[in-house]
Amino acid sequence: MGWRNKTPPPAPDPTPALDPAQARAALTAAVSRITLDGVAWKAWKFGDRAWQRDAWRLYDITGQLRFIANWIGGSVSRCRLYVAEVDEAGEVISEAEDPEVQALAGGPLGRGPAKDEALRLLGINLFVAGEAYIVAESEGNDDGTDRWWVASGRQIKRQGDVITIARSQLHGGGRLEYRDGEDLLLRTWTPHPADSDLADSPTRSAIPDLRELEAIRKREFAELDSRLSGAGLLPLPEGIDFPIPDDVQQTGVQGFAHTLMRAMATSLRDRSSAEAMVPIMFTVPGEYLDKIRPVHFWSDLSAQLIPMWEKAVKSLAQSLDVPPEVLIGIGTTNHWNAWSISDDAIDTQIKPVLSRIADALTIGYLRAALEDLGKDPDRYVYDFSTDPLTVRPNRSTDAVNFHERGLLSDKAAVEAGAWKVEDLPSDEERLRRLLEKAVVTTPSLLNDPTVRQIIGLPAAGPAITGTDDGGGGGPGELPPGEPERDPQSPPEEPTETAAVIRVDPLHVAASMAVRRALSVAGSRLVPHRQRDRWPNTPRYDLHTRVGALAPDRADDMLRGAWTDLPATAAELGVDAHELRSLLHSFCVELLTRGMAYDHRLLRDLLTADVVTTRLRPRTAA
Repeated sequence: MGWRNKTPPPAPDPTPALDPAQARAALTAAVSRITLDGVAWKAWKFGDRAWQRDAWRLYDITGQLRFIANWIGGSVSRCRLYVAEVDEAGEVISEAEDPEVQALAGGPLGRGPAKDEALRLLGINLFVAGEAYIVAESEGNDDGTDRWWVASGRQIKRQGDVITIARSQLHGGGRLEYRDGEDLLLRTWTPHPADSDLADSPTRSAIPDLRELEAIRKREFAELDSRLSGAGLLPLPEGIDFPIPDDVQQTGVQGFAHTLMRAMATSLRDRSSAEAMVPIMFTVPGEYLDKIRPVHFWSDLSAQLIPMWEKAVKSLAQSLDVPPEVLIGIGTTNHWNAWSISDDAIDTQIKPVLSRIADALTIGYLRAALEDLGKDPDRYVYDFSTDPLTVRPNRSTDAVNFHERGLLSDKAAVEAGAWKVEDLPSDEERLRRLLEKAVVTTPSLLNDPTVRQIIGLPAAGPAITGTDDGGGGGPGELPPGEPERDPQSPPEEPTETAAVIRVDPLHVAASMAVRRALSVAGSRLVPHRQRDRWPNTPRYDLHTRVGALAPDRADDMLRGAWTDLPATAAELGVDAHELRSLLHSFCVELLTRGMAYDHRLLRDLLTADVVTTRLRPRTAA
């Protein structure tokens, strides 16, 4: 461990003298490394203060506080810790480029999920109690690495000069006896303005509002129990016998009271009991009967509880140093400005917490680790990236439109869709896509061996003729000027200069169009983030991984897939409407059956007589 047997910059301790660099660090962060020889620490009392105990109690019983605190902790855990390079003024310039320095980001607070959980606990503790302790047990793990965890003040005890820290079951359980110079114990806190040694938190000032919510909730329970304890008292005229159970020995007032308590207790034990719905009856003189109304056990305050509750929740939302919309909802806020609420919360609440954690780890761990590596400790600090928390409105559709018009760069269009720059296609992939589109409209490009190699076809491929100048007849006909060979004559011997194979240009163009259409459907059926599951499956066969589709859904998946087909049909001299209808039906059949594309099926379809007839150009009547 880089800090072992080192003495990192001391706490904001008034006793030791600080050099200028240490004083500057102490002023930028409320963090202190606990040392047993520190004079200030000998008098320090670990454990929760009275208000902190009350804050944790209210955290346990108040869902609103728990929601905000866990929201803070969860947001903090999602941010990425890294080592940043700073200028002479201490301002962050950029992420460190030195590989040895970069590796120090993986040292503190554990790795992977353990680090995320430690950051979550730090965020919650700083929000509720205003302070937390970062513990690093030297060689505490089974593999000899250091064991990191986060502890609250109540988990730390001191007897004389011995400090013990409770481990959770996640970290082996038991208690650690702190070894000064080997283990690391950092206190990080939000300093109170009146006394910077004491902790402060948003929850502290919200305790009155939280207690009000607690009182209203208790009143609601009391009112509810009162209503459930019975349907009230029903007065009856004297002369009617008041029924008393056989096991009740008392009479008069005592018997009535006993019967009343029994009825209330029964309904409270079993709230589905019919006794809760039947009033308790008693007798009064007949002349007073019309002056007495049924007696209920609840008060008129019941009608005011809901407005009081809503008022208390709004007051609490304004007391917790977060945008009130985070707690009470976005209300009239729409999706165009909801992202600004998130940014406000990040700036006012998340970033200050991250700053305290980063400064604590910088002062308590990074500086000593840099000294061990022979690096300048004043040149680097820990910092957090809040990019995972950034929320923006969905501008991907606008970005695509602007990109197609040449008004937006590739990088900006990708970032607008929440993708990474690394997801941009390579130059080779971009060239292949452009050629595939070009071949669909101009099949004669397949005569070029380079084009065939780029799009993945055999280099020694067939020649495509009769398409560049618009010549040639319908599908399956020979180009103009080509003599018709006698079927009975022997086949011609191939020569080195005539090793050219003829293929139907309609089949080539239709095959490219079908593959493009199925690729469009596959992209819609299998999102980008799921395609890594089938890296060897072509995009035009991704639909086979989803299964058979309903016909109406298959039509929807092929929407917009035939935009280039009319130009191709015109060049091939076939009816564009019939060609589109034919290929669309072919693709729908594959999608509804979950079948992979086979060019032989398409070739057989195109060479059928009925299809050849359908595809002939329409002539005016």
